[in-house]
Amino acid sequence: MQEQEMEVDMADAVEASNLLQLIKQLLLEKAYDGVRMLFESAQESERNTRLLPHIAMHLYHDVCSENLSDEVNSQEPELFDCSDELLKLLAKFAPLQELMLELMERLEESSSLNVFGAHLRALQVVLQRQGRDKPQAVEWSLQSVFTRLRELPLPKYLSEGYDEAQARLIEQNEQVEDLLAHYITVGLFRQPLCSEILQHDVRAPSQTFKDCGLNRRNIFTCFFIQLLGRPLALLEMSHVKEDLTRTYVQQVTESLSQDASQCLGDPFYLLNLVEQRARWQRKLDAAKGVYEMSCRNVFLIEEKLPLHAVAMYYHSLFVGNQLPPNAPRIYAPLFLFESIVYLSEVLLKQQEPPLQYCGLRLVEHLLSTLGNPVLSSSLQLDVHKRFCEALCKIVGYSPQVALRQLGLHVLRQYVLVFDDQGKYLILKNLLETLQHDGLMGYLGGMYKDLVDKALEESGPLPEVYSGKLFREMLLLCVCVLPHDVKSDLLLHADRLCHALNILRYFAVRDKKDVTGFWQALPDIVRRLLDPLGKALNFSMAHYKAYKERVEKGQSASDDELMQRQLNMLAVNITNSGMAGGDGDSRLPDIGRQEKLEVLASSITSLETLQSLYLIASEKLEQSACLRRKAAQSDS
Repeated sequence: MQEQEMEVDMADAVEASNLLQLIKQLLLEKAYDGVRMLFESAQESERNTRLLPHIAMHLYHDVCSENLSDEVNSQEPELFDCSDELLKLLAKFAPLQELMLELMERLEESSSLNVFGAHLRALQVVLQRQGRDKPQAVEWSLQSVFTRLRELPLPKYLSEGYDEAQARLIEQNEQVEDLLAHYITVGLFRQPLCSEILQHDVRAPSQTFKDCGLNRRNIFTCFFIQLLGRPLALLEMSHVKEDLTRTYVQQVTESLSQDASQCLGDPFYLLNLVEQRARWQRKLDAAKGVYEMSCRNVFLIEEKLPLHAVAMYYHSLFVGNQLPPNAPRIYAPLFLFESIVYLSEVLLKQQEPPLQYCGLRLVEHLLSTLGNPVLSSSLQLDVHKRFCEALCKIVGYSPQVALRQLGLHVLRQYVLVFDDQGKYLILKNLLETLQHDGLMGYLGGMYKDLVDKALEESGPLPEVYSGKLFREMLLLCVCVLPHDVKSDLLLHADRLCHALNILRYFAVRDKKDVTGFWQALPDIVRRLLDPLGKALNFSMAHYKAYKERVEKGQSASDDELMQRQLNMLAVNITNSGMAGGDGDSRLPDIGRQEKLEVLASSITSLETLQSLYLIASEKLEQSACLRRKAAQSDS
């Protein structure tokens, strides 16, 4: 019996070898239909298919690997197509692990969409054969697919940031078209696999808790979400306000989001894990290269599920309106808001403006869903501090004008969503820690508006808008001369203008001292108004004298204060940096005419500031007189 089996095996091996030679000969003769007939005709198909396991890898190396190239595709497209069909066929019979390794290598090295697609179709067959066995191998295969997408060339402006006009033409770029074509090809690859997973990889009735270990369903879930991150996230155009037709980017994003949601079951499930990853520091096991407990939960590992990709998934759900109709409704808006703040902070800290846009849009959407004010107790979460720091960095220093404007809008909405105590704590913390004068002036004006609104309402003022807390905040808002008389007034001009307007406002608005403004005024006069008056006179005289020296052609290199200011303003003129940078750095000297223009602009700014100073001082004096008269009449 054993001898008979050996004879059969030998006979099959001989027939298989003959079949391999026949296929090669037919390809050499360009008889591609003849090759197809070997596996499609009723007479030949059954016998030849039975022989494929013996020659599958030989067929791959000798035929498919050599012919699935760009050169063959351009010169002999029929040979390429025939080799493509053979590869998909032999994928059903070749040794799984051996062919899988070959396909992974070729996928990562694919030089074009055609070569990528051919090997991806074969990998689809291999993974269907693999089933739920060896999930690690499945993960490696999917990672090779993502590696190829990540390494595709893209225009630089995607990472540097682009405006609305560029966004409308983004899909017409050749490299972007190629990337989207690869994503669409991956979509065709994953569809039958996803359907099979949803049908067969289901939780057993006896299983109470979700299995978060390394299994096929979780691996594909991570893969879908990972695909929503870079590079696809760089193409996100949600910041374009005008209506657009449904773009390929939207179609790809929606499809991936839907697949991920279906595999997760509960689309909000990852939010609990986001807090674990972003808030709690887990121990790193250096030997294993993973964090504590992450071996039991694939969703806790950054390499498998990058947080920025998770953020883009929830951006698609909320901003892109891709939340499934059957999504649970039990989650409180406050929980969703606090969880999303973690993800928004992750996006705001990315280098690419498109991802920063998504972070702003994501938190903007969640802010709009909150019905009741958020209690100040929520600020005990450290993420609020980190979020504000990242947000203010964008508002103050982003080179993208539209991004700064949106960031300022989100910052205002974020502050206003809290109760009075929360608003006060946020503004006070920012004013104590920020270094950007324009933004600090804006926040001071925002506090003034909050006090104004509270004054209009009946009843006693909230504690944060009067008395000791008001005094502390007011001094932060208006006392902005860090170096007393020697302070650089032009460097702090924006905030000083806001401060003087705040003083003028309260002098007129609060004559009865409901807030405690007049009790704080002596400190303000001592710490701001008196030294500011002297600094204005000193700076005005200094700049005018410097201007005269420049007009006469005299060197002023010995005047470090003037040179520093000239350097700072020259930066703006030459667009070589941002104003308010390192004041001690020396820039190349600019021409005499340019110097005069810079100095004239500086003197104009000082005159404006001096005018506001005089108006505020006059209003304070007038209001003080009225208060004294009112006090005398009452007595």
